[in-house]
Amino acid sequence: MTRIARRSTDKEHRAVPWFGMWIGMALALSVIYCWSAGRLLSAYSPSPALRAYLESDAPVESEEAAAKPPMFDSSFAEYLKKGLSYYIEAYDGGKPYQYKDSSYPHRRANATLPLWFKKVFPLNKHITPDKQTCFAHVGKAGGSSIGCMLGFLLHCGDDEKTNFQSVPSLLAATTAHSFHRGVYDCSDEAANYLFVIRNPLARALSAFNYAKPDLSEKHPFSKKYKDKEIYVDCDFWTLNDLAERGLVKGNNGASDECKDRAKKALLGTENNLVHWFYNYQFYYESMPPDANIVVIRNEHIVDDWNAVETLLGGAADLTKESLPVNNQYEKKPEEVYLSDAAKVVLCETLCNEIQVYKTILKRAQNINKEQYTQSMQELKTSCPKEAMEESCPDAKPDIREKVDGCY
Repeated sequence: MTRIARRSTDKEHRAVPWFGMWIGMALALSVIYCWSAGRLLSAYSPSPALRAYLESDAPVESEEAAAKPPMFDSSFAEYLKKGLSYYIEAYDGGKPYQYKDSSYPHRRANATLPLWFKKVFPLNKHITPDKQTCFAHVGKAGGSSIGCMLGFLLHCGDDEKTNFQSVPSLLAATTAHSFHRGVYDCSDEAANYLFVIRNPLARALSAFNYAKPDLSEKHPFSKKYKDKEIYVDCDFWTLNDLAERGLVKGNNGASDECKDRAKKALLGTENNLVHWFYNYQFYYESMPPDANIVVIRNEHIVDDWNAVETLLGGAADLTKESLPVNNQYEKKPEEVYLSDAAKVVLCETLCNEIQVYKTILKRAQNINKEQYTQSMQELKTSCPKEAMEESCPDAKPDIREKVDGCY
């Protein structure tokens, strides 16, 4: 036994020099490879076009944002999702929740928060104001559908008191309050402001058709907004008609008063149409200047929702099949038609609004350079000049009085 063991040990000793030679050769080859790679990398120079792109001022996710850890860990995110699933499945259209940390009572003493600011599930006690998301609900940008997914009561069911479209998610759990039209129910400490945005021209068209009065109704006109002045008094029943007769210069069959009214309405400086009055500029200038912004683009809801969910620490598991659709009706061809001349003058009038739309995209934590470029390419199909330019011929409207009136 001793002799066999001795022979085995001698054999291992004899193998050592060969093993050492193999290690030496591997190290030598590694040094040569690294030296060659270094030479190649140092000699590489990107093309002028690529360099311009890499060094451009177009938005790109900052290193700080990219390195920033999610707000919640995955185990807590999963815990919240399970809790939401329970409440959503159990919800039967009963009394909704108004969160106790609502800022609205402090702004409006003895006022009642509108129903569509309330949610169908309670707020988890760990979601403190500094970890909450404020839903900046811009009208006619797809916000009602997203609001329903977040758990708000926004025409989500057969009536205004039901919502069976909530999506169990970290975004839904942490979006505690909303900001819509003149009602601001968010904390200035909110970690994020969630904007649902849409091509400004498409939003303007949708808002025009949405506000159009039904003359067959007993009370067709708004008590708060001067919609009658646009549709009945000036006889602008399509956006194309408003653009060609009300915005194009010259004698086009509209009075000077109606031309002035059309321009001010589209700029949001006169309260003729509710969702033209409360435009991107209004929502953007009403929030804290240093607020963190996250965005869901109407044209890319699934991708952007999943990106925000991941940013918070959740899972990117939303699918197209799970999306609700609200506030939609069949439109007549003349309601959606815009001539080339109408598009040009509408885009010119909306120029400052388009620049605010671009600023929101640039500041969004979940939108990278490629996605921003994608949105600009889409914008160029309707407003090519305004998509490329960074300034407008006319100064941005002064809306401080409107912002100060927000409550």
